[in-house]
Amino acid sequence: MKKYFVLIVALFMITGCGQKDEAKNKTPKSRKAVTGQEYLAAGMQYLNQKDIPQAIRSFDMAIKTDPSDINSYLVLGQVYMRLKQYDRAADTFGAAVRVDPNNGEAFYMLSTNKMLSGRFESAEKDAQRSVELFMLNRDEEKFKRSVALLKTISEAKSSQTTQ
Repeated sequence: MKKYFVLIVALFMITGCGQKDEAKNKTPKSRKAVTGQEYLAAGMQYLNQKDIPQAIRSFDMAIKTDPSDINSYLVLGQVYMRLKQYDRAADTFGAAVRVDPNNGEAFYMLSTNKMLSGRFESAEKDAQRSVELFMLNRDEEKFKRSVALLKTISEAKSSQTTQ
């Protein structure tokens, strides 16, 4: 009887008491069709847990699952930007712009990234495009934010040329 008890306890420990590893890690279940939004939500949970590599994998899966959802690109690009991986961020924001060429937020983030990496000429063009798009969409708050970014880039560019 004691042997059976030990065997059952060992089985529970090995199988995790019936809970799958995916559920423990908050990764969407692979048995059903997983949406990009589920991968995006899982990625946000990983970010909150400071598990950046797993968050990046989840955001990549969100993009692969739903390549037309601009939010996955924007979040992933911001993660790369915070990691100071400006080339990867530029690639991600560039993909966002290709997916939705009328998205002011994508141009704003691309411009911010380019400014941080010292590419002021290109950053200025993208900031100008974000200003135009926010003006067209009558988004006053984002319009003002883009104008401020454009001004900052112009000042940084002119101070760079005077040095």
